[in-house]
Amino acid sequence: MNTSNRPDLSARQILSLLALIAAVALITLAWPDMPAPGSTLGQGAAAFGALLLLAPLAFTLMKRSGLAASPPAWFVAHVVATSLGICLIFLHVAAGNWLTPAGLVLLCLVFLVFQGGIMRSFIADEFALLFARTSAAQGFTAPARLDKTVLQAVIDAKTALLRRLDPAADESLFSPALKHWFGSPLLSLRYQLLADREAGLVGARASAGGGLRWWRRLHMLVALAFYAGLVAHVIVMLFFAGYAAGDGPIDWWHITAWGR
Repeated sequence: MNTSNRPDLSARQILSLLALIAAVALITLAWPDMPAPGSTLGQGAAAFGALLLLAPLAFTLMKRSGLAASPPAWFVAHVVATSLGICLIFLHVAAGNWLTPAGLVLLCLVFLVFQGGIMRSFIADEFALLFARTSAAQGFTAPARLDKTVLQAVIDAKTALLRRLDPAADESLFSPALKHWFGSPLLSLRYQLLADREAGLVGARASAGGGLRWWRRLHMLVALAFYAGLVAHVIVMLFFAGYAAGDGPIDWWHITAWGR
């Protein structure tokens, strides 16, 4: 496969985006008389920024569903959209109070953007190997006491299971996609457990390094916290505007003022 024309972002480009985001954050925080979060400009920036921040979900869905003709293009789109989205969110919160539950949601977003960008820039090769869901040991050194008999038994079990899960797939390249998880969840789970066992036998995760091994898990947990917080924030501000405003005025567009 010719990958020379695949869209991609270099480490320099990603670091440049991070520098731009940091500059926008500093400017918006230092700039006097920024619009209030509930103003037309502030709320509009929040709405458009939140929509852009859905790009990582779309990237994950397209990648795991197998529907993406070019996953690298979706990755580039998710990086660019997230970078623009967080800049708009900074515009939204510049005149607000970060020491609130919504501020914690913003800190999750900042962590995700900078953690993802820095890790992707400095250890791109190891990052790609760790994110590959296949348990093939390419790029890793097998442990000295590898039990090849047990390993072969695991591979044989995976091959037999794959005939039921996706007969046209190649065991060495296959990982369960969303269509497999939704269509055959138990078979997909059994296959993934076998793949994880194979990865453990060949030492794939250990070879990637302890810190990198936990990177993806931490990123996903913080992402879940961010999206849960984002949804909660939108619901409170639109439907429980009275509760959000407390004793102050409700100076933003809302649907109901429950809580007052």
